[in-house]
Amino acid sequence: MTDASGVPDLELTRVMAASPDAIWAAWTDPASIAQWWGPAGFTSTVRELNVADGGRFDVVMHAPDGTDFANVYIFEDVEPARRITYVHQGSEEWGLAPSRSVVLIEVEAQDAPRTRVTARSYYASDEDRRRHLEDFQAADGARQLLERLEEVARSR
Repeated sequence: MTDASGVPDLELTRVMAASPDAIWAAWTDPASIAQWWGPAGFTSTVRELNVADGGRFDVVMHAPDGTDFANVYIFEDVEPARRITYVHQGSEEWGLAPSRSVVLIEVEAQDAPRTRVTARSYYASDEDRRRHLEDFQAADGARQLLERLEEVARSR
């Protein structure tokens, strides 16, 4: 897996009309994260969520066609309302190796709730990057996930 300090395989940024605290709250509340985790049209069932160093996030994403995607993530480095680093444990079923992601939460404007959220993903190999980006359309999915995160954070 590429080191999280190197060049990411996928990087997306969205400036959200929400405060860092609202975005953090959407990340740490299981009922909220179930509303936005995954691409548009997906629903999620959060089985475990502990957003802390060494904490675990166990979620099942339900695709519109009825396919379930079970995912387990381990949080490595968590700075509340600022930074989240986690490792997706991979999927034997879908042929994916573990991957690392870093989410940065940065104040964009002091006078209004505007926050820059940057998501960076690092994949284990060129083939794993290809599978994520082409087979599973990770860039579109991540963009939609950030849009959904903003919707939930704005309502907080």
